[in-house]
Amino acid sequence: MKTDLDRLQGSWRVRSLIVEGSALSAGMIGEARVVVKGDRFESLGMGTVYVGLLRIDVSRRPKTLSIKFTRGPEKGNVNQGIYELKGDRWKLCLATKGGPAPHDFVSEPGSGFAIEVLERDVNPAAPVA
Repeated sequence: MKTDLDRLQGSWRVRSLIVEGSALSAGMIGEARVVVKGDRFESLGMGTVYVGLLRIDVSRRPKTLSIKFTRGPEKGNVNQGIYELKGDRWKLCLATKGGPAPHDFVSEPGSGFAIEVLERDVNPAAPVA
């Protein structure tokens, strides 16, 4: 049986992103994507490259994740979050300013939380804008 980490392998297109209650426009998101390989991730296409380690915990409800940035402007930072994985849709809510993971998929002004919805990339060879 595949684990969630197994199911996350590959390329994911960012479909929506809400940061502290403000949705980024489709133009700002462009062709942004996240690539997961093993327990590593790379976020591409939103002006800079972020690289790091991904840890997940499926025993908690909602499921939790921790991302540690190893390269890019956030190098050394760790963000805690929650996620759900349904088929080819990956939704996560991260505490972008440190601190504990959010309890719900809510991003309000001043919260420091970001909600990101991604879909499995059907054309992973496409260039990142």
